[in-house]
Amino acid sequence: MSRAASSDVTIDVRPIENGPSAVESNADAALVVPELLRCVPGWVEANYDAVIIGCFSDPGIAALRDVTDIPVVGPGNSAMHLAAQFGERFSVLSSDPTPKGLIARLRSLGLAQLFVSERTAGCSVLDLVRKPDEAFNGILEAARSCVDDGADILVVGCLGMGFMPQLTERLQDRVGVPVVNSVLAGLKVAEAAVSLRLRRGAKSGNGSDRGAA
Repeated sequence: MSRAASSDVTIDVRPIENGPSAVESNADAALVVPELLRCVPGWVEANYDAVIIGCFSDPGIAALRDVTDIPVVGPGNSAMHLAAQFGERFSVLSSDPTPKGLIARLRSLGLAQLFVSERTAGCSVLDLVRKPDEAFNGILEAARSCVDDGADILVVGCLGMGFMPQLTERLQDRVGVPVVNSVLAGLKVAEAAVSLRLRRGAKSGNGSDRGAA
């Protein structure tokens, strides 16, 4: 991820202290939100210019934006909006299991009409880390199925996939359509937010007196 960042960008990865080892359900996502809210004072103290939530489900985005004016970026939303700009119909590649409710989320984002399908790779988030070679075969099969469904651009719908070395390039070479890496999409949207000075007033006052990046 650091290699893809602009030269003047420093990336700091901060895990939450408590919570599930991976977000594989809506219940997991709900457990993460209170932990993320507890992180906000630390973000302000560290003087972060932007924060990217480390999950395609973008848990707690609305709540976090209520309590800080630091730009909080969801990699899932970022990736799907990018896919909508560069393709006519997109599909999402997910781990298995994956939180339900993608269609409702796409409707809220205004992207439902462009969505073709969601295909799972037949492996868990943790398997993506433990068995990357085996996992790639499942991801590739899912990607080909998405293209057969009619997608002309794919979204990597799990940050565990996004961190796999050269996944985007390998998939694009084999399936012949663009692939949006949600990890990199979140990074580039965060960089854009900082560059464009996109901040919002905070309701609670946490960080609301900080200057623009």
